[in-house]
Amino acid sequence: MKIKLSLLFFLLSFFAIVGQNEDVYENWSSIEVDYGLTKNIDIYAGGQLRIKSVGDSYNKSFYELGAKIKINDYLSSGFGYRRIDELDDVGNIQGHEKFNRYHAFLTGVYEYKKIDFRLRLQFQRKNEVGNSSLNNDFFRTRFEVRYDIKGWKADPRIGIEFFTKDNLNFDDNYKKYRFSFGTKLNLKGPNSLTIKYILQEEVRVDSPVSHHILRLNYNYSIKRK
Repeated sequence: MKIKLSLLFFLLSFFAIVGQNEDVYENWSSIEVDYGLTKNIDIYAGGQLRIKSVGDSYNKSFYELGAKIKINDYLSSGFGYRRIDELDDVGNIQGHEKFNRYHAFLTGVYEYKKIDFRLRLQFQRKNEVGNSSLNNDFFRTRFEVRYDIKGWKADPRIGIEFFTKDNLNFDDNYKKYRFSFGTKLNLKGPNSLTIKYILQEEVRVDSPVSHHILRLNYNYSIKRK
């Protein structure tokens, strides 16, 4: 019952925000399967569909492959590849464009009582298929806090992520940020559902656009016995 109430709360909150402004809003729906290759290495595969202005316009889809590596109790890392199909609906020439994206990350974790602090640094490189010489590089710095509520399966997660283009120089290359609030619901067996509201804000542009995003991610986790 608590899980159903939590899901209803997030959905109603998102659509209430949408109804009160004229900003862009999106739905990101994804599915992911991960497999415990060894005790410290997981491999994963998944895909995501992004709809711009819910029910109105296809925006982007991709599939992704990667690995996550546990270094010790405090550090983990990983890498991945993403194949992207993106709709360009601006300008005289419109259509679908294909991109490759590669990324690598390092995550630090610190636990204090019932609070879990996480800091992740990720580098990613994106280029258009057929034009690999033109790279779009970003560094992403994300800080997240998770709180364990006793007897409550929908523990809250709050995070903020900063995007800098080409390098970590915030003075010159800081482009946007994402604030997120949500939870991960552990369902029966190896199933889980992550629900997040994400606010994405552009910075240092003449006409910044606010993006309100509802993200739903289903995960199936296979642990090696």
